[in-house]
Amino acid sequence: MMKKRRVYKKPGTLKFRLQLFLFAASLLFFLSVYVINQQEKNPLSADKKLETLYNASSVKLDTPDGLPYLKENESENSIDDSAEHESSLPLEISESSVTTSDLQLMQQRHPITGITIKSDDSTDSKIITMKNETGYNPDIDALLRTGPSLTLSDKGPQVLIYHTHTSEAYSPNGQDTYTPDDNDRTLDKRYSVVRVGDEIEKILNKKGIKTIHYEDGYFDYPSYTGSYTRSMKAISEQLKKYPSIKVVIDLHRDAMISSTGIKYKTETTINGKKAAQIMLVCGTDEGGLSHKDWRQNLAFDVTLQRDLLKKYPTLMRPINLRSERFNQNVRPCATLIEIGTSGNTLEEAVYSASLLADTMADTLKRYKK
Repeated sequence: MMKKRRVYKKPGTLKFRLQLFLFAASLLFFLSVYVINQQEKNPLSADKKLETLYNASSVKLDTPDGLPYLKENESENSIDDSAEHESSLPLEISESSVTTSDLQLMQQRHPITGITIKSDDSTDSKIITMKNETGYNPDIDALLRTGPSLTLSDKGPQVLIYHTHTSEAYSPNGQDTYTPDDNDRTLDKRYSVVRVGDEIEKILNKKGIKTIHYEDGYFDYPSYTGSYTRSMKAISEQLKKYPSIKVVIDLHRDAMISSTGIKYKTETTINGKKAAQIMLVCGTDEGGLSHKDWRQNLAFDVTLQRDLLKKYPTLMRPINLRSERFNQNVRPCATLIEIGTSGNTLEEAVYSASLLADTMADTLKRYKK
């Protein structure tokens, strides 16, 4: 008699696979929740470190203000500076490359946090704080005693304002809303650092300091690389045209985006109104480019810093002394000024510019014949 062959079925095969799938899905879900929680904790821990970092002004930190932010670079040649003074990455600007929805997405990705970087309100040189990123040890007392090598007159323009990074812009807000041509940049000069320069020009001229604001073209568009080479050519032509110019100002805004995606804006409150903090950046010859008058530039910076601190104790960030030249070899009184960051609003920057210009005019008048 033939025996029937038994066919063995794997018990619960479908059920087993379903349980395995549910287990894997649950594991993936809990892993995702854990990762998200960890990411949310990081910005908080970064914020807690800020006060400690800013108070440690005598400590050599990795960045001008101790923040873990990114740095941008340009290629160096015979007249160009290689290291930038701000934090955003180098970007090629393309018209209409960023839409309004893109802007909203960027703001979600980079939440803005306001910070106040401490500087002091004393005219004592020991209290004028400096972020020294060079091997030099300048005598601030001596520089304040002698002051800058500067004599102004009423014959011809005395001050030149220009913008190496012409397209730098601020965070859109209220009526100051624009469609950016790239991250925190615009070709609309009504909403860029050019508008801030207009405010300084207006007030200096009103207070009797003849000032020219160079607004032609863009030095950082269409290519960001080589901005300083192009701005050097333009300001050299202006100085040749107007040899009476004694003070040269390269006006910028800073940028701070932490490794955790937080965009910082430097702010303070003056006369009940929000203002963007200001930083003076002084270049040297330590990077290898000829710059024999950098100490004169620094004398101008510390003198202006002292006058501003006397009137507005919280307006100024520490002076930033750098190894790069930043085209400041064109005059003994040349400076680079950062008004706010990309996180500040244009209104805050313009207000700070008015405070700066009003004080600067008084400072410059002391050097008139």
